[in-house]
Amino acid sequence: MDSRPLVTEAQRNRARPAEVAARWIIVALITLGLQTLVVRPALATAAGPTLLISGPHPLLEWEVGPVKPANYQPAPPPRLTVGASLVNVRSGPSATTEKLGSLARGEEARITGVFSDWWRIWYQGREAWISRAHVAAFDAAAVPEVDVPLPLLAISPDIIPAPATAEQINEPRWINVDLSEQRLTAYENGVAVNSYLVSTGLPGTPTPEGQFRIWIKLRYDDMEGDDYFLEDVPYVMYFYEGYGLHGVWWHGNFGNPMSHGCINQPNEQAAWLFEWANVGVLVNVHP
Repeated sequence: MDSRPLVTEAQRNRARPAEVAARWIIVALITLGLQTLVVRPALATAAGPTLLISGPHPLLEWEVGPVKPANYQPAPPPRLTVGASLVNVRSGPSATTEKLGSLARGEEARITGVFSDWWRIWYQGREAWISRAHVAAFDAAAVPEVDVPLPLLAISPDIIPAPATAEQINEPRWINVDLSEQRLTAYENGVAVNSYLVSTGLPGTPTPEGQFRIWIKLRYDDMEGDDYFLEDVPYVMYFYEGYGLHGVWWHGNFGNPMSHGCINQPNEQAAWLFEWANVGVLVNVHP
């Protein structure tokens, strides 16, 4: 005696649209070579069978799963390992963007993108950036290039105007840096409101000359280069790429070139200038 469950015509009619749709899906998947199919018996419910097809078991449920060889190994994700003693993690692909934290030697991070000399990584639940110079990357050949929007004020303007004299500048507030005198003077409405000695770049790492605009202000920032790492530099105002005005805690030799190109200021003066100057203020650097 046949013990197979009986299927009524009503159940069969309800299942036919699902059967047709499933067969088209099956054909498409097999054609693409992406899936394998497994068939297993299914129990009929009050709403009717999940799918009805002909065969020894009239109530069947089709399951779709990916084809994976027995020796399948997933590709390792793009990742990096820190080689330096400590590397800053930043909010953007520049040493002048906000510091989010740091990674120590041997720590790893997953790479999600690349822009110029910076890796975009996943860091503490968000996307962040780390310099490629101090890390080793693995399985990163296919990492996508990332488009990074430019800031409102150009970090690296295509044309740098030549330095101007005080008589040629018509700005409500502006900053003059005299490299030969190692002196900074702040002007407001044509009147000098503050003036003090600073330390600009050494001969091998000179401060750039020209007219620039402050493009970002940071109360504290870490600064790094090939041969230095300075943590918590105060009152930083970048005016061209990584060149900025800032306070110092590591020397007091103002009036003499001392820096890698930035304009070092006494901390009390740097604090005053930081409050006085807004983003966009002109910085005129001349010999």
